[in-house]
Amino acid sequence: MTHSIATIGRRKQQSELFFSLPSSKSISNRLLIIGFLADSSLKIKNLSSSDDTLLLKRHLAEIKRRFILPRRRFIPTRRRFVSINRQDNFAEFDCKNAGTTCRFLIALLSITYGKWLIKADERMEHRPLMPLIDVLKRLGADIEIAGAGRVFPLKIKGKPLSGGDCITLPPNYSSQFASALAMIAPYMQKGLSISLSDAQVSKPYIDMTLSLMRDCGAEIKLSDNILQISPVEYKFGEFEVEADWSSAAFAYALVAVLKLPLLKIKGLGDNSLQGDAAVRELFFEFFGVKTLFADDCALLSYSETSRENNKVAKIDFKSCPDLFLPLVVTAVCLRQAFEYKGLETLVHKESDRLGNLVAELKKMGLKLQSDSSSLAIYDYDSSLFDGKMVLETDSYNDHRFAMAMSLFASVSEKVIIKNPDCVEKSFPNYWEEFSKFFDLSLS
Repeated sequence: MTHSIATIGRRKQQSELFFSLPSSKSISNRLLIIGFLADSSLKIKNLSSSDDTLLLKRHLAEIKRRFILPRRRFIPTRRRFVSINRQDNFAEFDCKNAGTTCRFLIALLSITYGKWLIKADERMEHRPLMPLIDVLKRLGADIEIAGAGRVFPLKIKGKPLSGGDCITLPPNYSSQFASALAMIAPYMQKGLSISLSDAQVSKPYIDMTLSLMRDCGAEIKLSDNILQISPVEYKFGEFEVEADWSSAAFAYALVAVLKLPLLKIKGLGDNSLQGDAAVRELFFEFFGVKTLFADDCALLSYSETSRENNKVAKIDFKSCPDLFLPLVVTAVCLRQAFEYKGLETLVHKESDRLGNLVAELKKMGLKLQSDSSSLAIYDYDSSLFDGKMVLETDSYNDHRFAMAMSLFASVSEKVIIKNPDCVEKSFPNYWEEFSKFFDLSLS
């Protein structure tokens, strides 16, 4: 059933507190691409059930279905290849507003035999894609914009790419550009070198990609910020995807704003591939949420004595932009002064997260300072959060925005959020988990 409105009311009383997280969408999507390139039939355990991952999985299955092949479907092999695509028929794939799916598929299809047409939602037209397309075209990919849009529809004719070049990626380019190029590099005839910057945005996501590649046999050397990836095919093994730390940020936020004495979360461990595991240090340092690990569980608890109420929370989100929204709303609900920077990439997310949040906070009467890369609040009107506020907000069709705004239920009489189903993009069961803490109706 599709819901157009989420209405959040009073807080519930809980006895035992458990919070179930989805598995990591970022790890799942990378493993799907690597496993596809490896021509692996092994199933990935605990694969994400998010809309983005299911979309990518369906597209990869459709690509595989379109071929008759002796063993492999990829360009670097010398084995005979037969396509069941008609010569004049472009196979169509709709990437909707799934940035990771779209970027990974563009790179993958550029080296995959066949004729491909990629479509996407209007929002994707305004998200960064052209730099990736330009790099692929410089490497010899056959890609063209086939319509009147800025990017879509996009026609790709898969062909061999020799590689061997050294590609320089400016620091403000999405980490997904580097990940998309790195994952197909072993299937270029000469491999690929990628020059990164010390100031690369979301670098932990690149590190995640490289770690998974190495686990699958990729030969990668890193020297002076230059990645050298050799043309060695993947050997895919068994993987179990860990729980998603980006989604865990909303569990941490609930512990902080509700001052919960204990919340148990399965599937989170002390060692993680995910850069957003930094959420545990950030919530401990600024909001008094402690984390202990035991029996495949993270045990979260709020400690008032651990929180320095007079300390201004200063955070640079350059390496973890997906944590911005829950950390802002947590600060506001707790009336915590903060200075957040490194926000320049937020305009290019599923919505303009910085601009939309600033607009919503201003409607609530908050006095803030903001520009294109920073947001700060230093003091709060004591009458703002008296428990009588009725907050109505759009989700902007942005999963993280909807989840973040739901946290205002801790300081409001009622919160009404439009288009709540957008959370299925990354956290399909979010409202079920959230309803453990608040009265909730979806209509």
